[in-house]
Amino acid sequence: MTHPLLERLASADPVERRAACLAAVEDPAGVLLVDGLAGVLGDPVKAVVRAASDALVEIGRRSGGVEPALRSALHSDEPGRRWAAAFTAARLSPPGPRLLPALVEALASADGDVRWAAARLLVEAGRLHGEVLPLLIGLARAGENAAVRRMATFALRELAPDRPEAVEVLLAGAQDRDLHVRRAATTAMASLVAPPPAVAARLLAALRDDPDAATRRLAALALGEIGAAHPGAVPEDTAEQLAAAAAQGADADLRRAVDRALERLREARPAS
Repeated sequence: MTHPLLERLASADPVERRAACLAAVEDPAGVLLVDGLAGVLGDPVKAVVRAASDALVEIGRRSGGVEPALRSALHSDEPGRRWAAAFTAARLSPPGPRLLPALVEALASADGDVRWAAARLLVEAGRLHGEVLPLLIGLARAGENAAVRRMATFALRELAPDRPEAVEVLLAGAQDRDLHVRRAATTAMASLVAPPPAVAARLLAALRDDPDAATRRLAALALGEIGAAHPGAVPEDTAEQLAAAAAQGADADLRRAVDRALERLREARPAS
């Protein structure tokens, strides 16, 4: 006999599909609905996908038995279903290597929420598995998709701010042809644990020459943060260069960014 909720999971009405996912959590025979719920992970409606993921997580925590269905969904022909399966699996246990293909693929998603969630899970996986760091470095350095390079750059900021390899990637990213990648790399430089002189040099060059106004502002802010945290990592005339850049044009936002950077540099000066 077919469980009645399986028919509701296949309904043409997304409201009904979501309601069936919610009902599955309370059903004493919920473990019999696992395959149906895993199929709904490929639903075109985000609210339905989230309800299916929630149901699988709850059933998995309570009764187990969801792993085979998630493993099958990870090999689906549908990218959205692969991502949702990886996301759900990571809610049940720390993300491991078997999730990496789906997580990397999701970095290129058109959905910003998916991109950020995938990046966060890659950082979490990287803290447990050494192979993730070189993977992210490769993606940030040479990913064909600019969104992938950008998201990998943000992930590196969280995962490896103390690694020289990450510094090299950020220096290259700060000169990327894509302005969003440049912005990501410029922002990430402010989080480095031990920035070498090349970082301040790159930021000062961006402050002067980058055609993107937002990147120039981010460079100013990053210089202020680095100078406050690591006074020896910026040139002695950084304050003068910041002020000169702000005085060159009519960019009020840049002036505000410079003012904030100069304030941070002043905070770092030893009291006289």
